Amino acid sequence: MHHLFEALPCEKRAFLLRTTLNKALISSLLYLLEVAEDVFSPENYQRSLEKLRSLNPEKKFSSFLYALNTALSQAIMKEDIESIKIISQNITENHFEIEGINFLSVKDISPYYCELFEQSSSFEIPGGATFTGSSLEGHQRIKSLFQQGLDLIAQSCEDLYKEIKVFLGEILTFDSPQMKYGSSFNLFGLIYIRETFPFDTRADVVDALAHETGHIHLYSLSADDPLVLNPPEERYPAPLRKDLRPLIGIYHASFVVSRVLYALRALYKHKLLSEDEQTRCATLIEEYKVKYALGLETIQKHAKMTSLGQDILNSTMKLAS
Repeated sequence: MHHLFEALPCEKRAFLLRTTLNKALISSLLYLLEVAEDVFSPENYQRSLEKLRSLNPEKKFSSFLYALNTALSQAIMKEDIESIKIISQNITENHFEIEGINFLSVKDISPYYCELFEQSSSFEIPGGATFTGSSLEGHQRIKSLFQQGLDLIAQSCEDLYKEIKVFLGEILTFDSPQMKYGSSFNLFGLIYIRETFPFDTRADVVDALAHETGHIHLYSLSADDPLVLNPPEERYPAPLRKDLRPLIGIYHASFVVSRVLYALRALYKHKLLSEDEQTRCATLIEEYKVKYALGLETIQKHAKMTSLGQDILNSTMKLAS
């Protein structure tokens, strides 16, 4: 029996979390539009409301809608009337319900979404990140690798694959010398990947998929519960980063590493890789066992967690063992 909230993958839980978050997103956008009602003509205001009310929260939403919610909130706080109008126009003119897992490059998305993507994906990079576009060859390389990675997870770790299909809606490729791959709450349901990132083996691709979809899982939970109560100014050594990190970041790392271990052990057990890839998979497992232990020690020593945060951390111990 699955507990409602734990690290072990579960398709039904993922659907519940995604639906709840989608409902909250629609409510947030409706409220923000109401706050800014005086900015719009009555016709444009009604069109925006009707578009949002027509969305089915049980469907998968494009990450663009989550990015628009953040942008609208920021524009209202700054009283940026021109941006508010642009966001409203994007709400009425775009289709947000999507099916499956869609592979996109930055050339496939609108200039405005590209701008929001760059803002959301580079906020932790000191001085920001430089984006250099996308190439057809680079995009196709990532698409092929990640389709293979998803197939490997489907064959070796069915419960994780089913959960990934619920949470993951878009894989966006780009190029930037400062970045590799990642995800963001403000781009919920999206993984972004640098086209020139040197994935050594398909085991590394499975690692990336399990890692980033683990973050997406936690984003869906932390919308209603902070999980960790320590202030972000409080920083400690992190298992996956060279810089000191806030405890919520180390908590995220512990969670995603437990899921990576779960995925890689299943992959190794099913012997779907070449000999060299099997060796790489075994090496990754040993490295992540050490990293999990380091992150767990820091969290247990310093973190002040909510009840949910503690329950989820406890469940990662079972998954990582």
